[in-house]
Amino acid sequence: MESTRFHDIFDQYFHGMRLSRALPGRTERMPLSEPVGDGVIRRLVTRSSMEIVLSDFRLLKDRTIQVASGGAMVELSFCLQGKGEVSVSGERHELAAGSCALQFMQGFRASFEYDKRDPVRSLAIGIPVSLFNDFMADESEGRSVNFAGLIGGGAFRKFQKPIDPRASYIISQMLERTDRAPARKLYMESKALELLSIYFETFLFDREQQTRKARLSKSDLDKVRQAGEILLGRMDCPPSLLELSRMVRLNDFKLKIGFKEMYGTTVFGYLRDNRLEQAMTLLQNGAANVSRAASIVGYANVSHFSESFRGKFGINPSEFIRRRAELD
Repeated sequence: MESTRFHDIFDQYFHGMRLSRALPGRTERMPLSEPVGDGVIRRLVTRSSMEIVLSDFRLLKDRTIQVASGGAMVELSFCLQGKGEVSVSGERHELAAGSCALQFMQGFRASFEYDKRDPVRSLAIGIPVSLFNDFMADESEGRSVNFAGLIGGGAFRKFQKPIDPRASYIISQMLERTDRAPARKLYMESKALELLSIYFETFLFDREQQTRKARLSKSDLDKVRQAGEILLGRMDCPPSLLELSRMVRLNDFKLKIGFKEMYGTTVFGYLRDNRLEQAMTLLQNGAANVSRAASIVGYANVSHFSESFRGKFGINPSEFIRRRAELD
């Protein structure tokens, strides 16, 4: 019953958008067409029943969408572009570009209002209440954190802040995945879990400030971003940490702190992840075999590359190529 009500919330929204739904199901690509607008909304339902919805559309006229449910849900949402308003059980909230919200809802009525002048790009991750409570039971470390305690007797509770740089990076990875990419559902679910981990800590466990032992200025963060771009441009022959520090004129301590803050990993963890992401793309597109892909992204040792690839994606690169060929 809970699962049916939970997914029905999203189905109501899709119906209100008048989307073309050839085969409603757990994975859908739903285009908008006249007289509604243009663009597409992609839906993916994970094995654990989470909803992942990526929206990229422009409306041809102002639109209001009504959703009502006696059920309950948790949603982590990111407004990447555009603006609008949502009214939930009488409370009005702004949808603003660059913002993230963690929302708790039960027995609610919601009204979404979109302006035709503003293109909309967003990501929403819906979590069933039972799954959320399972997450909290594992992570709350003796604190009583659960859905009922957070929402109390109300219909709606919301936490909101600007999108974290680490989250922006993860979202960009999700947006780059193609509809038919091998292991796409598993990849998208893993990235959704990374985002949930960041914002559960930020909103519910208040650990964000504890991890930021050194505050960085905007200038420092710009230099960290520049350092990331240098690493991406020199994957095959990256500079050492001290060389990179000199290149961007930021000391190595701040550089290490900055990468943790902006990307959620170390300097060379960031390099490794991006090397492997690029290698995955090369293999996925048939642009290189295993040894060539390893060389392009800077691995001199194919065995080391294969081990790293398997550690990140859970599959050997040669096996990945074989499975891709079977899908084709």
